[in-house]
Amino acid sequence: MKKIKRFYQEHRIFTILMAVVLVCMVLIITVLVQCFYVGNGSDKYGNRLEGIEKYKITESRQKDFENNIANNDKVKSVDIKITGKIIYITMQITEGVELVEAQSIAQKSLESFSEKEQSFYDFNITLKQNSTDKSDGFIISGAKNKNGSGLNWNNNRVVEKDATVEEK
Repeated sequence: MKKIKRFYQEHRIFTILMAVVLVCMVLIITVLVQCFYVGNGSDKYGNRLEGIEKYKITESRQKDFENNIANNDKVKSVDIKITGKIIYITMQITEGVELVEAQSIAQKSLESFSEKEQSFYDFNITLKQNSTDKSDGFIISGAKNKNGSGLNWNNNRVVEKDATVEEK
């Protein structure tokens, strides 16, 4: 004990600085452990998926949905993917079907889901049609928010250049 007192008296400034450094190191290590290791085992969605068990859409139900929509002669194929609270639906539309007609098919496809499911999930629908000699085809996306009443479509229309703008 006498050696420690003697060392402290001879090297007081060094001892105080080392104590401060040690306290800082302990604080830094504590913060790093909390940032990188504590909480990593929790769900990546946090509590946003509370209640999803009530509205679970099974694999068989997804296959039934795909088969029902694919039975329409205007739809080549359908793919459905559920990620969290968002349902992604991709429909390949046959050639010769007008855009408005394809949008109405997509709107009707939402009727396969109950009102409670529509008020819980967000929907993202993509309609694709390959271009042919007779038509340009299209790719258009629509979305329905869980609080919304219908699909909102993006505006991907081709903008025609005005002849007066080109002359200037």
